[in-house]
Amino acid sequence: MASKINSSLVPETGIADPARRDFLKAAAALTAGATLGSTGRAWAAADKKIRIGYISPKTGPFAPFAEADDFILDQVRKSLAGGLSVGGSKYEVEIIARDDQSSPDRQSNLAAELINKENIDLMLAQVSIGPGVSQQCELNGVPCISTMGPWQAWMFPMKGDPAKGFKNVFHFFWGIEDIAAVYLDIWKDADTNKVVGSVFSNDVPGNAMGDLKLGMPGAFAKAGYKIIDIGRFPVGADDFSTHIQAFKKEGVEIVTGLFNPPEWATFLNQSAQMGFKPKVCTIAKALLFPGGVAALGPRAEGMSTEIWWLPSYPFRSSLTGQTATELAAAYQAATKREWTQPIGVAHALFEAGVQALKASGDPKSPNKLVEGLRKLKTDTVIGNLDFGASGIANVSKIRVVGGQWHVEDGGKPHLYITSNSTAPEIKAERKLELLKS
Repeated sequence: MASKINSSLVPETGIADPARRDFLKAAAALTAGATLGSTGRAWAAADKKIRIGYISPKTGPFAPFAEADDFILDQVRKSLAGGLSVGGSKYEVEIIARDDQSSPDRQSNLAAELINKENIDLMLAQVSIGPGVSQQCELNGVPCISTMGPWQAWMFPMKGDPAKGFKNVFHFFWGIEDIAAVYLDIWKDADTNKVVGSVFSNDVPGNAMGDLKLGMPGAFAKAGYKIIDIGRFPVGADDFSTHIQAFKKEGVEIVTGLFNPPEWATFLNQSAQMGFKPKVCTIAKALLFPGGVAALGPRAEGMSTEIWWLPSYPFRSSLTGQTATELAAAYQAATKREWTQPIGVAHALFEAGVQALKASGDPKSPNKLVEGLRKLKTDTVIGNLDFGASGIANVSKIRVVGGQWHVEDGGKPHLYITSNSTAPEIKAERKLELLKS
């Protein structure tokens, strides 16, 4: 059974061969197995258990995005322990979680396993490393909701059209255009020469966000900023001296890009060694996590970034009833660790999944579940999700604002909202300050 997914793929098209798919449907029906496509499974009418698959990078370089998984899964399972009522029937809910180990190949293989062996009804996934989960679900007619990656890095590798979308898979997150707008909002009142050093990683999100024409640098250039970009760096890089030397030569006063926390620490250390002192550093990913920021020590002071979610957000969970503040406090009490921004997004992924199941009227019908998702509007701990309002098929945008880290007394970093033009309902707390030389 595991081979049936890839064998039906037509190269370059991103769709399944119709004859092969129909044959597999018939064969599966004869053996009372799972049918492919959107016709549902043979046992759906009598089955009163909803099976939700969940794939995320609990280990590997992308593990910080899934740091809160155990806590979130525990909360969600407890909230669904009494079952889920849908369409007048009550269903037991089983969540089957898998670690993709930050590997795109493993991610895709795990999706195949959950589809074929576990017969999941709904897939939920973090796709920061690429859209392999969504691609497998689209091929096999399994409803899927994903998050934790720019919508462009999710849609375009699957050869999707923003005007048409997909049949079975959905995604919520920000887009490159949203983060570019946030960064411009952060910089708008900063006293700089508007020369930007662009440093992006050579991976799926880095290549999408760092594209000189379609990515963030293109948006900055259109806004009047001069862009200095000498190319991508490999994930795990430990030498940025070439970038730094170029930035010094060109008089760069703003640095931006996409880094993992250890990479950004290396960049800062080498900048200090080489006497490079920008006025603003606005960095994606590396500055999301309090633990990674704290590891920078005093150099964390004044670093700026986008904000996906904070404990101060004015939203509440539809699953647990917790406010953003209460959710973060519960995480810290349970784990003895600092909150991280992905907590809210990962929690909202399960909120969206549960609300989609309720909206379907029949969670065992892929067709009805997809119909419910296409029209889904729901309030979550990160704000409202609406898959019909973004203007991008199958995508809901999330709210993002800009913020700056300040190292408080005792050396603990705190992230303050500085720029909220992109989401005025989220209150700004401080004004941006230039980095101290």
